[in-house]
Amino acid sequence: MSFSRVQDSHHPQFLQIWKLLETAFHPGERRSLASLKQVVQEEQMHLLVWGESVQAVAVLWKFGEFDFLEYLAVDPSLRGQGLGTTLMQALLASLEKPFLLEVQPGTDAPNQARIRFYQRLGLHLNTHTYFQPPYQRGGETFPLQIMSAPQLLNGADFLAYTLLIKNKVYEQWYEA
Repeated sequence: MSFSRVQDSHHPQFLQIWKLLETAFHPGERRSLASLKQVVQEEQMHLLVWGESVQAVAVLWKFGEFDFLEYLAVDPSLRGQGLGTTLMQALLASLEKPFLLEVQPGTDAPNQARIRFYQRLGLHLNTHTYFQPPYQRGGETFPLQIMSAPQLLNGADFLAYTLLIKNKVYEQWYEA
């Protein structure tokens, strides 16, 4: 089994995908349903679903110089069974350019465990300062960290990549 791409909000699995994202991320950590309906049509955004019953979802942005994983969510009933590892290995296996994702700083045990999970898969924790832009205009930013594969990012690439993420993943999709 592999990921299949969903490219419009009329897809039969779209509302199941939304429900999983809504369950996995609190409102400040995810875009609105209206925004997701808009952004799913963007060529650079790949809304990927695993399984007929939406066992997992990944939102991957494919830019010219790097790929950015916005979300990875596994159905709560399937967590802890290795599906997240399988999915990340599948995404990383096709790695042809730098791969980035955001994580919360390792200030508590769950966040430390998540960082170790990604490190076991070959990602590196960058120490450059980063704040996740808000999903809504005027919203709150969050201090996060960027993990990358196959290696750490130098300062220039970090700045260029995170500026592109800010503009293309977040700010471009603010609702009017």
